[in-house]
Amino acid sequence: MKAYSTLLLPLCLLAAAPGQAAMIGNGDFQSCDFSHWQQDTDGLGSPSAGQDFTIENQAGNCRALLSVDDGQSTQAFFANTLYQELDLQVQTGEQLWLSFDWHFFGNDGDPQLGDYFNVGLNDGLGNLYGADGLSGVLLQSSTYAAGTFSIMLDNSFYNQTGWFLDFTLQEGAVIGDGLFSTLAIDNVQLNTFVSSINEPGLPLLMLAGAAALCVRRRRAQ
Repeated sequence: MKAYSTLLLPLCLLAAAPGQAAMIGNGDFQSCDFSHWQQDTDGLGSPSAGQDFTIENQAGNCRALLSVDDGQSTQAFFANTLYQELDLQVQTGEQLWLSFDWHFFGNDGDPQLGDYFNVGLNDGLGNLYGADGLSGVLLQSSTYAAGTFSIMLDNSFYNQTGWFLDFTLQEGAVIGDGLFSTLAIDNVQLNTFVSSINEPGLPLLMLAGAAALCVRRRRAQ
């Protein structure tokens, strides 16, 4: 690499703007409750009783749990949904990244007939969409596992209102089998990433350009 290119690289990196957090209230559940989140059971609103929605608290480290178990200790007959309206406001040059940790477990893990979950972007009318802005979901699985999901949202969502992030745990095809499943959710984040260099970075680029010219002149002498 030429000397002036070596100088430009670290300065350009310094000029890049850091990511900023967009609004997801209580996304890490460290309030150890469901503040900022809404609950729905079978499309009838928040359950009046049962263990459909609980908080797991391990020495102050909390996460949200959604459960279904054929009415043994939960109220859901079809599904439980935890949701929150999204703040999708961005500035010019910013992109939105959505991420969350998930853990799906229980004893009803039949991939064909067992319980399953999906995560989607709800338009407020009950229609689900994927990150590409098309009809679908962000993530769906009937397999017991755990992971971290991260994806950039299509710019068709940017600066829109009335969009919700839905986590839904659904009962499988066999009802009354006495089995259960739980979906744990944690570290839900919606972050902005600045893909273009902002104004405070311009002086650094000017300095880099001047340094590059000096090096080129010296090498030419």
